[in-house]
Amino acid sequence: MATLREQFQVAINKGNGIKADARFWEEHAGKHIQENTETKKSCFFGFCPDCIWRYKRGEELAIKTKEIRKLMEEKFENVELDRHLPGVERYSSQYYISFESRKLKYEELLDALRDEINYIIGLQGMGGTGKTTLAKEVGKQLKTSEQFNHVIDTTVSFNPDIKKIQDDIAGPLGLKLEGISESDRPKKLWSRLTDGEKILLIMDDVWGNLNFDDIGIPKSDNHKGCKVLVTTRNLKVCNQMVCEKTIQLDLLNEEEAWSMFKLHANLTDNSSQIILKKGRKIATECKRLPVAIATVASSLKGQKRREEWDISLKTLQKPVSVGSVGDDLVDIYKCLKFSYDFLKDKKAEGLFLLCSTFPEDAEISTEVLTRLGIGVGLFGDDYGSYEDPRIQAVASKNKLLDSCLLLETEEGDVKMHDLVREVAQLIAKNQIKIVNFSNKSQKSLVESDKKMKYLICEGNLKDLFASKFDGSELEILIGDMHMEDILHIPISFFENIPRLRVLNLSCHNSYHPLSLPQSMKPLLNIRSLSFGNVDLGDISVFGSLQSLETLELNYCAINELPPEIEKLENFRLLELKNCEIRNNNPFEVIQRCPSLEELYFLNSFNDFCKEITLPTLQRYHLSNVAGYRYRVNDTISRGVSLRWDYFSEATLKYVMKTAEHLHLEGTDKGWRNLMPGIIPIDNGMNDLIELSLETCHQVQCLLDTKHINSEVPSVFSNLKKVTLISCSICNSMFPNLKFLCIEKCHKLQFILPCHSAGDFLLLEYIKIENCHKLEYIFGQHQDVKLVSLKILKHNDVPNFIDIFPEALSIKGSSNSISKPQSELEPVKSKTFSWSQICCYGYKSRGRTSTKMPLVSNNQPKDCSITLVTPSHIFIYSFCF
Repeated sequence: MATLREQFQVAINKGNGIKADARFWEEHAGKHIQENTETKKSCFFGFCPDCIWRYKRGEELAIKTKEIRKLMEEKFENVELDRHLPGVERYSSQYYISFESRKLKYEELLDALRDEINYIIGLQGMGGTGKTTLAKEVGKQLKTSEQFNHVIDTTVSFNPDIKKIQDDIAGPLGLKLEGISESDRPKKLWSRLTDGEKILLIMDDVWGNLNFDDIGIPKSDNHKGCKVLVTTRNLKVCNQMVCEKTIQLDLLNEEEAWSMFKLHANLTDNSSQIILKKGRKIATECKRLPVAIATVASSLKGQKRREEWDISLKTLQKPVSVGSVGDDLVDIYKCLKFSYDFLKDKKAEGLFLLCSTFPEDAEISTEVLTRLGIGVGLFGDDYGSYEDPRIQAVASKNKLLDSCLLLETEEGDVKMHDLVREVAQLIAKNQIKIVNFSNKSQKSLVESDKKMKYLICEGNLKDLFASKFDGSELEILIGDMHMEDILHIPISFFENIPRLRVLNLSCHNSYHPLSLPQSMKPLLNIRSLSFGNVDLGDISVFGSLQSLETLELNYCAINELPPEIEKLENFRLLELKNCEIRNNNPFEVIQRCPSLEELYFLNSFNDFCKEITLPTLQRYHLSNVAGYRYRVNDTISRGVSLRWDYFSEATLKYVMKTAEHLHLEGTDKGWRNLMPGIIPIDNGMNDLIELSLETCHQVQCLLDTKHINSEVPSVFSNLKKVTLISCSICNSMFPNLKFLCIEKCHKLQFILPCHSAGDFLLLEYIKIENCHKLEYIFGQHQDVKLVSLKILKHNDVPNFIDIFPEALSIKGSSNSISKPQSELEPVKSKTFSWSQICCYGYKSRGRTSTKMPLVSNNQPKDCSITLVTPSHIFIYSFCF
């Protein structure tokens, strides 16, 4: 029934109702399940009911549940479960420091948001005081304590993007706004925000009075469970928006500022007294602003020489003579400019300025940043392989993180504080321009500028091509535009940007044809081309771009991957994601690209891809599965998710030897094992980290050791996760295995043999679903120590008995197995105890639940055997 309730919630989230008969059946089934659940609860405390009665009761409920599920599936067969985007819970707390002054404001803000009287609450303070961080910390607390069902944040900025704000709010609510007209979007959002759920909206960085009607946010007279928290630099905004409560966030006091400085500079009371004295003076120059303190102090971390501190202090004490810097930014500019100059690293400085070209509050993928940096030449043009500048990019990124000029997200991306971004653009002066070409005044300003290096534009693509700006110095052009009709790129546009190195054009509202000129010869320096959501048709002209290194096509249509690119000697990276390739097998071209090092080919296969052959690659991700995700900055740099039949035999052997993530589906080629059937055992598949096999019925084992006379060589040494779906495999040797998922393997009676006691020391998670013959997880027991096991889940495993066939003998008393069941002592084990708990020793029939105590996290793994007591950690293992 949990699944049906989730489907109901999805219907509510989407603004849809639930049919009356479906609700009736859900309540009827829930009543019976609750009756059975209450019975099962008592057995955890030692009062187990009669097992025969439980068995009969389980059968009755199983029959009823199946009938209800069948009816519900008929009624709700079109309901899909969507994964909601996370709200503020995704943010890390590593940058939050709880000073006494901040604790008081934290509690004040918390109380204001809990107060039912308040609808709009304002949090005001000058830039850099920590408003955003405080708002998110309070939001996380309210979400964790379940006082709000959803806590959602969105950045408003100086020029609010209403559509973006609506999407930011709708995502975590599971509300889909795609395809809804502009006039209906606010109505749909308003309906969702007023459906009774407690929702907190954090509107960050507000500069003026927001029109809630345009967005779809309810007014104070009809907000129901919705509340709004506004952060702003200007107290006037709080008055304009009629905030019921306004909290002002002041600067840190002197001692808090000094404590924060010491923390970021890694100073202690035992540090040199001279440096401490200089440091306190430098902290004073930061004007008690947290963002300034963090960046300046981090820049000085590790500096032992007095001279460096002297120079730093004098630099910060000098007056600033930048006419374009407003009075409110002078102190911030001075401190951040100091941190920027103190980098003394051209690569890091360039990467810092590149980050400022992204939208405010954007979470920037390290890989996207790396490719931009490589394209613009931050790491030079003469390098051995694409991997070399990537390493330099990561090093530069880390330097910026260490200096607090960038912040790291939970996902490993980076982002800029809004003030840091403003200062970065001031440092770049006129080199960076962010322009909306649909705005005549902005368009005229950019047309009069002659020193642009980076142009970031939005608006109508037609206006960009018709513009007469001076692009003689332009190196990067990034456009997120919209198209109203078929467009042809005039060759004069390329003639105007002869030094361009990076061109990135995407259209967010259409899929219209974008016709390329017959010649792109003016782009002699182009290193990186990227197009998104356009129909490019014939792209053979790309073959004339001799400097081209990177080609990215996302959601594009092309006639074919042109053979002309085979002649490009510098062509190193190709990415095709969700593309339509109308003709020919693209891999026939790919395999003949001599310099290609990295290939990302996702959901772009056509009917001509009967069999693929690959060149030798440093990185690759290949998939025809819509849900396949990859992040190049993750540990997985080589991944495959395809049917076996796509590969030539040579390519299959190549990916099996080199892949780190391997998901293969279905095979009719007669292979019984992976090693030595496909590749020799000596190769070991030791690069593999994640393995998933689906509907591979003929594969009986991963490793066949029958004909090995000597000791088995090192195999699967890095494997951490195994997933088997609809397979018959029952053989394994995985010393680093952490996750084990088995689904629809109906022939298995046990999953894993135990070759030695240390085979599964790292195993943390076991999930088993829909395995009808499975009785045990392990086929034999040899004092296996599952010291890392945290979670065991099993669903639809009707014949499951126990973890081991001889569970009673797990490192316990030598005579325990001969005792009657009622006289058994609790099993002594470092791993877990499963005796005297919920009808121990009986087969699981119908619906049962077992509670297993595991070893305490605090217990040393090399200690002597001790009795597992109720004070140890407990986790549930379900069979339903």
